[in-house]
Amino acid sequence: MDQRPSGTSANQHVLYLMRHAKAEELHPGDADHTRELTERGRGQARAVGEWLEQTGEQIDRVLCSEAARARQTLEDLGIDAPAEYRWELYNSGADRILDQLRKVDEDVRTVLVVAHAPGIPALTWDLVEPISSDQGARATIAHHFPAATIVRLEFSGTWQDLESARLTHARVD
Repeated sequence: MDQRPSGTSANQHVLYLMRHAKAEELHPGDADHTRELTERGRGQARAVGEWLEQTGEQIDRVLCSEAARARQTLEDLGIDAPAEYRWELYNSGADRILDQLRKVDEDVRTVLVVAHAPGIPALTWDLVEPISSDQGARATIAHHFPAATIVRLEFSGTWQDLESARLTHARVD
């Protein structure tokens, strides 16, 4: 399903949360963090990148897991924004991802996080305001959050005070 964002007011922050694209299966003896994207995953990431470009919204900062599959996802998105690669985002839970977001400078308006399940889906649901959020976007991710899923949330306030946000859009491959 494909929903595109519209403009936001100047005093709001925008947060995109993305689960990395489809990765290779983990084979015995391989390190999980070295798993790379499949060809399908690379195509998924490029498609999300095109979707982001069509929104016309400027991404100011990217927080990305150090895992190969997350780094490759970001690379294939084709986003021209400063990126910070953090081990703290590798297979982390919602609380750890939120801790990293709360360290973002207040002059940064729009952030994209590229990381893993279950942390990205869990944080999405932890933040979503049930009443003010777009019901179609909620329905899109209600029962699944597969690889390459991306959501757009917006909130007023500071990154340090982030506790809830309005889900405006969801894109599932």
